[in-house]
Amino acid sequence: MQMHRKRERRIGDLRPYGLASVLTSLWVAVAGSASASTLLLGEVVLDGLANPRGMVVGSDGWLYVAEAGSGGDGASITGGDGATLRYGDTGAVTRYRNGVRENVAVDLPSLASDGGFGATGAHDVAFHEGELHVVFGFGGDPNQRGALAGAHPDAALLGQVGRVSGGSVAPVADIASLELDGGPDDDADSNPFSLVAGPDGLVVSDAGGNDIVAIGADGSVAPVAVLSPEPNPLPFGPPVYQAVPTGIAAGPDGTLAIAQLTGFPFPEGAANVFGLAPDGSLDTLAGGFTNLIDVAFGADGSLFALETDSDSLLNPGTTGALYELFADGSRALLLDGIESPTGLALGPEGTFYVATNGLSPTGGQVVALNPAPAPIPLPAGLPMLAAGLAGLGLLRRRR
Repeated sequence: MQMHRKRERRIGDLRPYGLASVLTSLWVAVAGSASASTLLLGEVVLDGLANPRGMVVGSDGWLYVAEAGSGGDGASITGGDGATLRYGDTGAVTRYRNGVRENVAVDLPSLASDGGFGATGAHDVAFHEGELHVVFGFGGDPNQRGALAGAHPDAALLGQVGRVSGGSVAPVADIASLELDGGPDDDADSNPFSLVAGPDGLVVSDAGGNDIVAIGADGSVAPVAVLSPEPNPLPFGPPVYQAVPTGIAAGPDGTLAIAQLTGFPFPEGAANVFGLAPDGSLDTLAGGFTNLIDVAFGADGSLFALETDSDSLLNPGTTGALYELFADGSRALLLDGIESPTGLALGPEGTFYVATNGLSPTGGQVVALNPAPAPIPLPAGLPMLAAGLAGLGLLRRRR
């Protein structure tokens, strides 16, 4: 009996603490929800993609996606990081609308290491004067391209912007040609990455050349801005890290925004979103990001930025995050924990599309994002109630 009474007393003493703890925890969770993600991963609209990259929603309502492919077993080049990249015609442009999937162009040039992960090929798509265009990466010294095209004629498209018509692609502008003699940054490396229709024509970001390139009406190419390297703040790696521009987007007013990945050693918090002025100068619109891969404008001028790896490409994690940016340089988290995102697009009604598993040769996806449910409202006096119950439990324990 003695032990039984002690057990009853112990349970009675803990009950007020337990209730107060639950109520307090619940209140803290709800109170903190204002800073939580406001979007959730929704429907997978496309699956089985080969290294999906940039996307655009056309005026026809279709979502167009560039697939970099998975390389192949053809001739090879040496990539900018020293890896051997082999050629294959495994790239594509795919489109989606209302549950329907269609091929727009297939058998496009692709380069990848064995296994096909992280391929280079069709990197982005954009509409200009009503026609679909695609930009192809290269990922190395473009002086190697001639020999590669000798073995595989379609490889000549690598490093270029092409126009898509009837399932085939015709070259329009040779971005990589700027790097044949070292390029604006004195480093023969070209990897055209993002393509956008700006107010004066097509504009490309070259992640290898670290520059922004404008395409003239006659197909001529000219650098309009060069992103300079920055001092490396980490205790390892080279003295500076490369800027590496990735996504580029045009706002409703013609403003161009540029995402910065940063090069090795990929320091956390070092990536910026830049604004490109008409005179070619760059302004920092927002900073403190890690490994940005894309940017996009909403129809109302809202600006969004996508991280491909929020804890740096050198660390074990492989998830990124989506943010909304504001005029004062601040930002709001919309969604984190996105697996290897590589592209972002907004539909005319504000629907977000994100390319995920974007470094996979077979498992790439495009996912639509949904609004997160609103937090459950709780009584305003809940914190006082929790505190009172905790105090009651303490008083009882002392007695």
